[in-house]
Amino acid sequence: MYHKLISILKYIILFCICLLAISIRLTPVLRYEAMIHEYDPYFNYRATKVLIKYGFKHLYNWFDDRSWYPLGRYVGNTIYPGLMWTSAILYWTLHALHLPITVRMVCVAISPLFASFSAIVTYLLATEVTSDETTGLFAALFIAVVPAYISR
Repeated sequence: MYHKLISILKYIILFCICLLAISIRLTPVLRYEAMIHEYDPYFNYRATKVLIKYGFKHLYNWFDDRSWYPLGRYVGNTIYPGLMWTSAILYWTLHALHLPITVRMVCVAISPLFASFSAIVTYLLATEVTSDETTGLFAALFIAVVPAYISR
């Protein structure tokens, strides 16, 4: 009974760490507004919009005249499309469930979602390497609050 209680407590702590990671990243959104601040996230947002509106083939043949000014950029040869695909699939899934959400909100909300996933994966990795669940919880807590990872 005691071991079961400790196990449940550790999962509750991991859940709280995930909520902490999400809340840290959502604080500016709730306090101010949902904005995309930097160049790379804004490019990913625009590329996601192109993928959703025109499809896969157009994204890889898209010439972006707003990137790498004044030369422009052939997007298909210069991107890693994983983030765009993840955002587009999440957008399409939410719309299939009749949840009206904008592409911008999906792109803003994907960071807190991935932060909680990172905390869980860090917990699992640290627990596997050290065979100690407490170390896994501390590693998850550190990845949830470290400023260098928050800024990414």
